[in-house]
Amino acid sequence: MIYIRSIGLHNTLPADAVPDLAHELKTLSGKVYRRTNHFIQLAVLGAHKAAHGLHLPEQTAIYMTSGQGNISVFDQICTQRLIHHMLPRPVDFINLLSNSAGFYVAAHLGLHGKNISVTHHRFPVQMMLTAARNDIVPGKSGAEKMVLVGAVDEWIPQQKRAAQLMGVAPETPLGEGSNWMLLSAEPGNSLGRLEIHPRTLNAKQLDKILASAGAGTRVSFSFTFPANEAAAVMKRHRHCRRFRYEDCCGYYETLSLYVLNRFVSREKGRLIHIEGNRNHAMIMMVSND
Repeated sequence: MIYIRSIGLHNTLPADAVPDLAHELKTLSGKVYRRTNHFIQLAVLGAHKAAHGLHLPEQTAIYMTSGQGNISVFDQICTQRLIHHMLPRPVDFINLLSNSAGFYVAAHLGLHGKNISVTHHRFPVQMMLTAARNDIVPGKSGAEKMVLVGAVDEWIPQQKRAAQLMGVAPETPLGEGSNWMLLSAEPGNSLGRLEIHPRTLNAKQLDKILASAGAGTRVSFSFTFPANEAAAVMKRHRHCRRFRYEDCCGYYETLSLYVLNRFVSREKGRLIHIEGNRNHAMIMMVSND
């Protein structure tokens, strides 16, 4: 069993411009980081909220994922090379590396443990949490005592193009988020419990799990899960209740960690979050009853 020791939520729905996170980060932490960009500031801000008021062991591991990565610096480098025919600035090249944001998070929190960046085309949060779970198993040689996991995606100004790239309807509102969990194998002072199902499920397997869920279990669906299929699932499993979060956010590919955090911070009971579609889904579960 994995226990949730703390959470950090940063979820916004920008209107027409990228938010100024440098000011917000300075207000919260008193720190300013030169040579960073929006994506890195977003990662540090969410991690800071998860660790605020806690004394984390220096060897706390960091696992981080992103659906799109550091899009802003990638776009900047493409502009430098393809339009201005210039070599990328060294700081932009370094910030493009997948672990650069994790490095800044570790430096901000004073951590010196394992620092892993996990990517996956369809299920980035699920794969990150599976990797973290495998390293936090009690009794395992070299097991981590505590792991800080984070999912970060930044808002992209070109909304229609971004929606197309992410495979959602053009009218889908897009947001950004930096959502984090501090996980431990020990139950002391925990906010709840986390369960990860490490394999994809077809419709029959998904129905079997929901059929065995206790009465009153809450169920949520990703933006990519077709609405008619979600309605059909809930109709077949009337002992479950729908957990709706969609009005509070725009879509980004690591939104599922926000859903889990939101439930833990506001609700009581058990939540099954379903990502994907009816014939190719993954589930994650949190409980705090």
